[in-house]
Amino acid sequence: MPIGVSSIVPAMGTILAAAPFEDFVRDNSPVMAGIVCAVLALLVIRLIVNSMTRLILLSLLLLVTLFVAAEHENITECTQTCKCTLAGADISVAYCNPKLPRT
Repeated sequence: MPIGVSSIVPAMGTILAAAPFEDFVRDNSPVMAGIVCAVLALLVIRLIVNSMTRLILLSLLLLVTLFVAAEHENITECTQTCKCTLAGADISVAYCNPKLPRT
């Protein structure tokens, strides 16, 4: 007698029906699915938070770099005269001696 799909499926159903933990799985599968979804949600949230933290830090680094590049001449003036204007504010460097040689 050839073995077809119809003869295998009832045998599989009999094996699953005879499983000792079938009642446990039937009763607790919504709880287990909820726990799995909660764990996956926490992992996704963690991934998003880490990505946003890196993006914010990279943006701050870029802003500082652009500020230094835009104010390069004023920063050079500060190191030579101990007085300058940075971002529109008059700055005077404390404990700076303008008579010292600058490189």
